[in-house]
Amino acid sequence: MAQIKVILFALFVFTRISLTAEEKEVVIVGTAEIPELDINKTKLQYQAEVYKLATIMAVDQEFGSSVLSNYERLTYTEIKGQSVREYSDVRNNYLNTYPNGIWIRDKIDPVYEEYEKDGIYWMKCTVTGYAKKILTTKVEFIARTLDRTDFKRNETVEFNNGESAYIYFKSPEKGYITIFLDDMDKVYRCIPYSNTPDIDLTVESNRSYIFFSPENADYLEKKQCVDEIEFYTLKKMEYNQFYILFSPKPFEGYFINPVTKLDNEYTVPKSMSRENFHEFLINNRLKNSELQVQIIGVTIKQLPD
Repeated sequence: MAQIKVILFALFVFTRISLTAEEKEVVIVGTAEIPELDINKTKLQYQAEVYKLATIMAVDQEFGSSVLSNYERLTYTEIKGQSVREYSDVRNNYLNTYPNGIWIRDKIDPVYEEYEKDGIYWMKCTVTGYAKKILTTKVEFIARTLDRTDFKRNETVEFNNGESAYIYFKSPEKGYITIFLDDMDKVYRCIPYSNTPDIDLTVESNRSYIFFSPENADYLEKKQCVDEIEFYTLKKMEYNQFYILFSPKPFEGYFINPVTKLDNEYTVPKSMSRENFHEFLINNRLKNSELQVQIIGVTIKQLPD
């Protein structure tokens, strides 16, 4: 995870979306399977997980996904050799976010099959149901993750434990931005900064911003309000993603937990559960046809001893 002087991470997506009355429901079919590796989970829990993944796969196969992520590369390289459970969880995390359609309801009951292969039990699910397409258009702003503040030379998605992180942002139109970090456990609100009650930050058209840098915070009246980002992890390697949301009109409100202060003088940003965040994001995708979303995924690695 990351802490904060403030703490961040990152993946690449975009999306401007609208759901219109002309988009009709279609019948689609999908299949997924997951290994039963956790002895503490019940069969019903595995069925719930594989059902969700099967609906995601069905929507993705029918409509495609608007996620253009560097996790596609990570999935087949750095994740290779790790457990299939880690592979499945990571793929589910990003695939679940931006398919170009929505699962509406089942047409028939899902079909489950449990089987054993090479000493591992698997749960398989086939679903048939109704779905609806979401219209998408390309994102128009530019966003990059940096390890220093020169956006032309310091772009990266690979960070070491203890490194600082920054985000470069520029939009061709005036609007509102908010940035969230997903560490696969909770989702943290990083922009606006932690000491403001606002739910978004106003940005001007064609202006370059470097977020999380006090030296580049001319967009604020008080530069001391800037939260600085540092990455920390106790794992050999950690994957995180944060969401950059931009809209020409303000966002709808959301519930968020307060800042947490740590003993080492760092703080953890305002947060919410992953479920609440995705509900907030899905609602905004459906209601706001001008919403643009980019996800940037990063790795955080422990330095060798």
